[in-house]
Amino acid sequence: MKEALNKHYVIFTIWVLTNTSFPVLAKSCNAIDKHALLDFKRQISYDPSNLLLNTWVPNTDCCTSWDHVECDVSTKRVVQVSISGPSMDQYSYDPTIYMEGTLSPFLGNLSSLKILEISNLGGISGPIPPQLGQLSNLTYLSLSHNTLNGSIPNSLGNLHKLEYLFLGYNTLYGNIPYTIFRSLKLLKVLNLEMNSLMGSIPSSILNLVSLEELNLNQNSLSGNIPSMIGKSKRLERIDLSRNLIVGNIPESIGELPHLQALVLSYNNLTGTIPKSIGKLSQLQDLYLEYNQLTGKIPDSISELFQLKNLYLSYNDFNGNIPKSIGELSQLENLYLDHNRLIGSIPSTIRYLVSLRYMHLGNNKLTGILPFSIGDLIRIQSIVLENNKITGKLPPSIEKLGALYDLFLSNNKFVGHIPSSFGNLYSLSTLDLSRNQLSGKVPPSIGNMTNLRVLNISYNRFNSKIPLEIQKLSQLSDLDLHSNNFSGSLGILFDRLYGFNYYTTLDVSNNKFAGPIDKNIGYKPSMQYIYSLILSNNPLGGSIPQSIGNLTQLGVLEMEGCKLSGRIPQELAKAEQISTLLLSRNRLSGSIPRKLLSSIYLQNFNVSYNELSGEIPPHENPIPASAFSHNLGLCGAPLRPCKRL
Repeated sequence: MKEALNKHYVIFTIWVLTNTSFPVLAKSCNAIDKHALLDFKRQISYDPSNLLLNTWVPNTDCCTSWDHVECDVSTKRVVQVSISGPSMDQYSYDPTIYMEGTLSPFLGNLSSLKILEISNLGGISGPIPPQLGQLSNLTYLSLSHNTLNGSIPNSLGNLHKLEYLFLGYNTLYGNIPYTIFRSLKLLKVLNLEMNSLMGSIPSSILNLVSLEELNLNQNSLSGNIPSMIGKSKRLERIDLSRNLIVGNIPESIGELPHLQALVLSYNNLTGTIPKSIGKLSQLQDLYLEYNQLTGKIPDSISELFQLKNLYLSYNDFNGNIPKSIGELSQLENLYLDHNRLIGSIPSTIRYLVSLRYMHLGNNKLTGILPFSIGDLIRIQSIVLENNKITGKLPPSIEKLGALYDLFLSNNKFVGHIPSSFGNLYSLSTLDLSRNQLSGKVPPSIGNMTNLRVLNISYNRFNSKIPLEIQKLSQLSDLDLHSNNFSGSLGILFDRLYGFNYYTTLDVSNNKFAGPIDKNIGYKPSMQYIYSLILSNNPLGGSIPQSIGNLTQLGVLEMEGCKLSGRIPQELAKAEQISTLLLSRNRLSGSIPRKLLSSIYLQNFNVSYNELSGEIPPHENPIPASAFSHNLGLCGAPLRPCKRL
């Protein structure tokens, strides 16, 4: 009886298993998928980092044993292939993560694939296989940062579920296919940057009703921006920079309620900024620099209350800076330089409380620098050079404790440098050149202990240099030329603090007295100097032999300094020198034979001296005028020497 029951139980069990529906779990990865992946591996010719070779083995399960592969738990079909090196920016790029080869067309057989990422590998080349258009379940495709070439296949338009498409940083060329965008209704991100794509932006791009990010920068695209771009209501970021795009910025641009970044710089855009731009209430970044835009900066820009970056440089804008610009309380970067803006800087800039960079140089601005500039307490860089700004330097600048760069050159500032400037402890560059400043340099300048560059040339200063300048331990570039400074140069050569050195020093066209310190070549502050310009000062005395110890010296100018004596042979030890100008002095004797043998020497002049003897042989093309008005000199390129 027991045996009969067991027999019936077995029969019943078999019947249940054959007549009842249960999910069937696959035991290993699909054979078609494994074949496709192994063919991809066969196309890889170089894999030094072993991204594939050590785990993609035919007799193992691609779902459980292979790196960079994920499968559906129930079907064991491959749903994700992610092979990516680190981001190729300057901070995280790792040259050891590299792979060479091509993309296998058999990848198109991975019919369940949702994510395909083969990016940041550098050496994946060849065309994009049209068979990738068969991946009907694909939602994410990234092939960026490789060396893929050829055109974008039309078949990618069949990827109806695709949400993210990254093909940037390759060498793709040809037109962007018009048909590719007809059916990609779910696409959120389209990134084709840094390729060699040509032609116009296809109007079919407006079919991408889910598009949030459009990045086509650094190609060779031409034609106009699609006039109805405003129909892509979900757009948050547009980057069409560094192309050859022409025409106007469409008025419909103002119909993008979610737009946060509009980057159209480095193109050939013309016309004006549309007033509708003021409707972009979420806009944070507006980059329009390096175009041919004209007209006035519209007041409607002041309605962009979220704006952080405004770049309008290198265009042809005219008119005044709108007073309403003070409404942009979130603005951090304001770049309006290299236009034709007129009028004064509005005092309303005081309300730009978040501003860090203000570049208004190379315009036609007039009026005074508003006292309210002192309210920009977060400002790090102010560039107002090459305008026509007048009046005195406002003492309120002393409140700018974060200021790093101050460029006010080539304006019409008058008066003195306020002693309160000494409170600018963070200042690294101060350029006040080509103004009408006068009086003394305040001793408080010695408090600017982070100052690296000081240029106050082409002014009307008429005093001695304050001793406190020796406290500027970081100072590497000092330009005092074309003033009426007097006193001894020794105060500049004797650096009392720090371990930094001059790179350039120009004190020409002043009234400094000499003689030049005979130990100048041994001064710690001079050991790395490249350019030393002392011309047109009544220095007198002779050229110190120690200058030959300045082995980094590339430019030495001592014209019109009333120098006498011989040209020291030691100068030839400065082998890097490319410019040596000693004209209009009282130098005598012969030209040292090795002085002209430097292969770097390009600009040489000893005219208007009392030199004599034969000009040393040289291969450098030095004109006769460089030796003229030395009655005792002879030899090429002057007259031949007389032989006894």
